[in-house]
This record gives sequence, structure tokens and C-alpha cells, in this order.
Amino acid sequence: MDGKRFSGPEKDTGRLSRWFLGPRLAHSRDVAHSDKGKPCKMKHSDRGKPRKRSEQANGSKPAIALMAALALAFSLAACSSNSDGTGGTTGTGSSADASAGTTTGGWPRTIKTDDGELTLDKQPETIVSTSVTLTGSLLAIDAPVVASGATGANVAGLSDENGFFLQWSDEAAQAGVEKLYENASPQIERVAEYAPDLIVVSATGGDSAMDQIEQLREIAPVIVVDYGSRSWQETTELLGLATGHEEDAQKVIDDYERRVAEVKENITLPEGTTSPFTIFTDGSGAAALTEESAQGQALIELGFTLAEIPDEVRGDTSMGQRSDIVELSTENIQRGLTGDNWIVVAADDASMDAVANDPAFNTAPQVTEGRIVYTPSTTFRLDYYSALQFIDAIEEAYQS
Repeated sequence: MDGKRFSGPEKDTGRLSRWFLGPRLAHSRDVAHSDKGKPCKMKHSDRGKPRKRSEQANGSKPAIALMAALALAFSLAACSSNSDGTGGTTGTGSSADASAGTTTGGWPRTIKTDDGELTLDKQPETIVSTSVTLTGSLLAIDAPVVASGATGANVAGLSDENGFFLQWSDEAAQAGVEKLYENASPQIERVAEYAPDLIVVSATGGDSAMDQIEQLREIAPVIVVDYGSRSWQETTELLGLATGHEEDAQKVIDDYERRVAEVKENITLPEGTTSPFTIFTDGSGAAALTEESAQGQALIELGFTLAEIPDEVRGDTSMGQRSDIVELSTENIQRGLTGDNWIVVAADDASMDAVANDPAFNTAPQVTEGRIVYTPSTTFRLDYYSALQFIDAIEEAYQS
């Protein structure tokens, strides 16, 4: 890493896409969606929440509001090991090398996590998720999650009254998931009240409880997941193994792949190359998404050809050693976003205002000639639900 760190909650609030760019939960400010400042027709899906598996034959729901402006701090938690004495045992391991895997198809089973190996004596029946980011994946595979950490409540376009993300808010309500605490103010004693037999912890970010990992291991076995280094599919597979919902995890991934195939048939690809990116709405620039980003991979699967990001704009503007993004200063936006077409990922009102009013964007031919589209703010980080929203948005924008 280059040592760059972002301050987190209640600081650096102008950097809209920092939450998307990295795993740190952050303070947010309400920004109402409006039509002002659009350089062209807003081309994002109006279908809202991704379809539940039971609703797939009936289409999608109406759109949710665009996500509010968010900030990010980029952090990395260290690995640890111990025997927890609560029905699970962990060993040392590297999060970079960890992969979804188990030594047996039954129980007990040993799982390779992002904090080493974890042995679970039985299938979990009561799961507490300390990570609001990972809760969506648990809900997608019908895992028995009873409580979840949360972000701030009722943030426009981001969260419901519990602080749960809007893309899976309905699923959480139907499952009876309760609010554990706000991740900005963790209350570890609340976890014990649910008597869980598995606790889910994020390895990194502002919704990470790694600082309290030893306390949590005194309560129940803990699985650590680094969602920042995994695709959403890999995260889903790992949680499927840990919860005994491997088949559900595969169904979720298969459902997404079927939807990708549908969208691919329904769209007309734009001519030339495409540059996906997200905007820092404090005026400091943008982040180009590479082929290794989740959104970049989805676009490639749909048949898009991503534009190369010139080496000369990388340098010190890349965020550490990350391979999924390249941070672009204002003067390098058009030099770095060389695609014939632009896709603004996780766009909100402030992002569109920047495109319309900032010469770094609005003088580009992609803008003046209308070769720019937007995806909803909920696509800042992909899980099953937001991944469907992302490809729905692409279908809406490029529908044949």
C-alpha cells in the first residue's frame, strides 16, 4: 500500500464512492435524487430490488431511491488464531491464500476461511452477522441469520429504519432479522444475547469486528470473511459451506448466470471500448474500474470490451496495491478513461452533477455525444442482490 488512509465516519464525506472503492463503512449525508444536472437521460434500471428466487417468473420490483453520498476509509485487519472452546477451532492462515473449501461434506467440517481453518461441529442454526455487508449474502442463501450489524438508519437511498441496506431490506424483514448494533458503535455484549452458534465477521473495513475477535470467540465459533478480496460469488460459496447451505449458494450463483445470459441476449453492445468508473464527488477525481473489479468482470461477461488504462496515469494515483481500481486525479480523468463509452458506477445526484458541471467530465466526447450511462448507487459493492441490479441497469441502458 502507499500508506493512504481515509478517515472514516464523519470525515471525508464528500468522497461519494469511497464506500464502493473499499470496505470501510462511513458516515453519509442525505442527497435527494432529482433530474437536475443530467448530461443525458438517466439510464439506470427502474426495476429496484433484485428479484427474489420465488419472484423470478414475475419480473422485478419498482426502483428504490439512489444511494446517498458516502465516504470510505480503506483498512486491513490482521489475521489471528486460537482455539475458541465454543464448538469451533481456528488456525492461522493468509487471507490472500484462503479459498472456499471444506475437508468433508458432513459435520463436523473444516472450512478454509480468511483467518485460517475453522472446524464446526454441527450445522449452525442461529447466526449473528456483525458485518452489514455480509448479511446480504447470508440472506441470499437462506442462512438462519437472526441479527445483523447495521449502518446509520434511514439514510436516503442507502438504508432502512434499521440501518439495513435497501437492496435486501425486504428479505431481512421477512426473515425477522433484528438490528444488532450500528457498526460505528459496536456492542459485543449484544451478540451473546442471541446465543449464536456461528458469528460472521468481516476481515476488513468499518463493519469489521476484528478488534473484538477474541471476545466473540468466547461466545461462539467465528468465521472471518474478507469480502474486499473475494468476488461476491466466492463470498457466497464460502458462507454456503460454513452454514451448510452449499446448494442454496450454488442456486444463487446459477440464477445470476442465467440472468446474465438473458441480459446478454437483450442488449446491443455499444461500438468500441468502455470505461467503467466511479466519481469522487468532492471534486478530487474518479476511480477507473479494471477488468479485475466485480463490475468490470460483469461487463466482460456481458460482452463489453473494457478500455485499457494507460500506465502513465497510474503511478501514485493507484490506491495501494489494489488491482481492481486505479484512482485518477482530476487532470487525468479523460487521459485515464479512454473508452469510447463511459459507465458511471454507483451514481447518485452528486455524481451526475459532477458530470454535467465539471469540465474534467463535461468536455469529454463521451458526455457531449451522449455515450454515458449510469448504474444505481446500490451497485457500489456487489452481492447477489446488487449484482442483479447492476446487470438490470445495463440491460435498461443498452436494450435492443
